[in-house]
Amino acid sequence: MKKSILASIFASFILFSCQSKGIQQEEKKAEVAQNSTKTFKDEHNSRNSLDWDGKYEGTLPCADCEGIKYIVELKKDGNFFIEQEYLGKETVYQDEGFYKWDATGNILHLNSNISPLVLKVEENRLKVLDQEGKEITGNLKDLYVLKKVKK
Repeated sequence: MKKSILASIFASFILFSCQSKGIQQEEKKAEVAQNSTKTFKDEHNSRNSLDWDGKYEGTLPCADCEGIKYIVELKKDGNFFIEQEYLGKETVYQDEGFYKWDATGNILHLNSNISPLVLKVEENRLKVLDQEGKEITGNLKDLYVLKKVKK
C-alpha cells in the first residue's frame, strides 16, 4: 500500500512538473514573439527600408522670387550636395557636407552653410520640414517636396 501511495505521489509530481514546463515554454514563446515584433517595428524605418540615396529636385515657394529650385544629392556614405537657384534673380548657391539621421531613422538633418534642411525621407521623395522637424502646413504644404530624379 505504501508503494502505491508513493507511486501515486511520484506520478503526480511528474505530471505536475511536465505541465509546469509546458506552461513556461508557452510563456517564453509568447514573450519571444512579442519581442521580435517590437524589434521589427523599431527597426523598420526609411533609412533601412527605402532606396533613399540619389538625386532629388523640386521648386519650393519663395517670398521675394519666383521660387527656389533645389537639387539635393544624398550619398550612402553620409555626404550630401545641395544647390539652390533663386528663380528670377539668377542667384545660385551650392554646398556640400554631411547629413545626420534622427533617432527614428526617418528624418535627415543637412547641416548646410547656405540653408540647413530637415527632410523626411519617403518613397522616391523628400518632404521638407520646418527647422523643428514638423511638417509644413497651409495652402502651400504640397509644394515642399523634392522628387527623386535618379539613383
